[in-house]
Amino acid sequence: MNKKGFVLMETLVVTVFALFIFTILYNSAVPLLGRYDELSYYNDIDTTYKLYHLKKLINNDSLKNTIKGTSTYTKIECNTEVINSQAICYSLFEALDIDPNKDEVLFINKNYIENMKNDESISDDTRNYLNYINPTTNILLLQNDGYLSYVNLT
Repeated sequence: MNKKGFVLMETLVVTVFALFIFTILYNSAVPLLGRYDELSYYNDIDTTYKLYHLKKLINNDSLKNTIKGTSTYTKIECNTEVINSQAICYSLFEALDIDPNKDEVLFINKNYIENMKNDESISDDTRNYLNYINPTTNILLLQNDGYLSYVNLT
């Protein structure tokens, strides 16, 4: 008779323990999945690839010193004095599928990133991304089709 009670008690203890473990796993995994969806738009491979080619254009066009003289950040566009080779810039933007009307290419001085996080003129997505990254050098940032990525300018 005592054995039946022991088996029932053992079953209850194991069941409660298993439920406790599954509850902890669920509470840990669900927030991580939500954060993963949010971060999946950061550091996209295609966007990083596009930035690599834009960085090469800037370095080859001897713009590095002109851009580095910027105090906070500069939106890089083909039709400004920042880019000397406008024809190359337009063809590169077209080849990389960067739309200057909806996509942003920004040079950001590393010393002013904290100020930019509070700048209301910058999109919320870009400001959130700036909270996510911690660069040690000046960066080139691209927001393209909702994806954000950056490369270091050294």
